[in-house]
Amino acid sequence: MTNDELRALNKTRKIQQIAWLTRDLEKSMQAWIDGLQIGPWRVFRFTNETVTNLRVGGKLVEGPFEFRIAITHVGDTEIELIQPVHGPMIYQEYLDRRGEGLHHIKEKISDESAAGVVAGFEARGIPVTQSGDFFADFHVYLDTEPTLDFVYELGNCPYQELPPGLVSIYPPEDNE
Repeated sequence: MTNDELRALNKTRKIQQIAWLTRDLEKSMQAWIDGLQIGPWRVFRFTNETVTNLRVGGKLVEGPFEFRIAITHVGDTEIELIQPVHGPMIYQEYLDRRGEGLHHIKEKISDESAAGVVAGFEARGIPVTQSGDFFADFHVYLDTEPTLDFVYELGNCPYQELPPGLVSIYPPEDNE
């Protein structure tokens, strides 16, 4: 691609999210609040009951799993913290190997373009390491760590109003 082609392509792309792995979600959320005044956080619990079609290394995960995430926004950028709890997923292995810190950057793509975008990465030798659906949201992690030193994620990034009990706020509101 020429530089002009790259510029034109990147004008239409949207980096939605930057995500970190943590061993202690509450400690990390509080550190972001105390140190950077970033928050409050929407906290979600992802399990085999709420995430469908979870695939790790191309294989459907059939056993129980759990990971917790917290999301907040700084301007248009979503900040995500992820704490693996148990079960097969790419987070724990990455955390064991690399420690806490930056895990991925997420690009927002449309539902309609997803298959083609993923196929384009795979054609360039960048396979999918994990994918799954959380209600209307889908995620696809690409194996970019060997060349970029972090994971690249693709997803549709919808804001979702979820049933009570699936999301909480940290820190809790004074009226809660």
